[in-house]
Amino acid sequence: MVADSVELEKTLDINKYLLSKYTVLKLLDETLELHFLDNSPPLDYKNGQEKCPDLKYPFARSPLTRINVKDSKILLQADGQLYNKNIMELKFDIKNLPDFTWQPGNTIAILPHNDESDVEDFLEVLNLHDKADNLCAFELVKDSKKAKYPLHIPKQTTPREILRDCLNLRGILKKQFLRALAEYCSNTSDACFLKSISSKEGSEYYNEIVLQNGFTLLNILKICGSCQPPLNLLVEHLPRLLPREYSIASSPLINSEEFNIIFSIFSINPGITTKMLQNKPPQVLMYLRQPNTFCYTEDDFQNDQILIAVGGAALAPYLGFLQHKQCLIEQGTSGIAGKSWLFVGAVSQEAIVHRAQLMQWLSTNVLNKFIESHSRSGVSSYQYIHEALIANSKVFIEQLLQSQTSIYICADGSQISKAIEITICKCLSKEINIELCEAQKIIEDYRKRNKYREDLWS
Repeated sequence: MVADSVELEKTLDINKYLLSKYTVLKLLDETLELHFLDNSPPLDYKNGQEKCPDLKYPFARSPLTRINVKDSKILLQADGQLYNKNIMELKFDIKNLPDFTWQPGNTIAILPHNDESDVEDFLEVLNLHDKADNLCAFELVKDSKKAKYPLHIPKQTTPREILRDCLNLRGILKKQFLRALAEYCSNTSDACFLKSISSKEGSEYYNEIVLQNGFTLLNILKICGSCQPPLNLLVEHLPRLLPREYSIASSPLINSEEFNIIFSIFSINPGITTKMLQNKPPQVLMYLRQPNTFCYTEDDFQNDQILIAVGGAALAPYLGFLQHKQCLIEQGTSGIAGKSWLFVGAVSQEAIVHRAQLMQWLSTNVLNKFIESHSRSGVSSYQYIHEALIANSKVFIEQLLQSQTSIYICADGSQISKAIEITICKCLSKEINIELCEAQKIIEDYRKRNKYREDLWS
């Protein structure tokens, strides 16, 4: 996890990062100009990106829509020791959206806005407080070649709207941006610091400050107090503020007029969207994303599922799966229900959200096997989920090899999901006496046939 960049910012001595010899990164030409407008009509309140007619949203299958937040609750409270993040559940009201249809496992995307305190800090640092709500417009520099106007920037806007709605103020800083910032430093040490860490020779420092410690633009501007870049430079170099994906954690068979999401929030350096949702806004802007194979429908009812979740919030889609299965069982019109196994890895028993509901489903055979791992408590037989898979390798692989079985994995897409895949390959290798490379080929074949389904995040 990224360290507390605010605390590191206070103790960073830029003089330790000044190189005596380095190759200054070539400076790119600026492509945008900012003009403030006189006697312009007042700006109607919308999210700035809503005002960009040619803007496309990733994987959208429905229009961007403003919906009401019906309820919110904390499922797990961070305590700074055992739990370093909260887990929250939000309920959304969609009774006025008859075309909003979904299946368990489908996802939505929520378009966030930057935190108000961050926006105020930027207005202060950029010396734009007096012009925060003045209408302005960006234009391409006349001599700029091949430059295109950014589609996520409204034709008429204000500095506040740009900083609040359009730019990812916590986006990863590229070296070219750091180099450009050096041109707006009145202090020589500030400029040399930015040129040093953006140079080829300063890659180790760049990795430490930006990639490992997660320093954002605001951190850099506070460290380099003489740096006052123009707003157009931020528009050119900061990435667009993109929607954040969330799995739906409920079934439309329970209630088609509302749905839930479950998400975690780090105590230190929370994400932009999760921090916004933690503040319990009355409404959010969202859209339905294109579906994929990570879902549970009536077509899956008679088949078997092995469900693997790593982390409390990773249970979200499976709660929808099991709600849906329960309703189909109660309706009694879809045949004989297939088996559902669930492997869960979490910090502790308390970190497994809606565990009481899972136990109820287990008692009524909606859920047929439930195996949990706790990384930081002694209650469970297993500390980590790979231990649980290996310990149950024989029955696990017997079930996996059945033609009617699909395996679902909901986990971190970088390291944890790969570790689970390696563990499954080891189990295959052991139980059917094949080499690991052959086991990997089986997994790849399962992926192609949608037998191995993944919902991964970063």
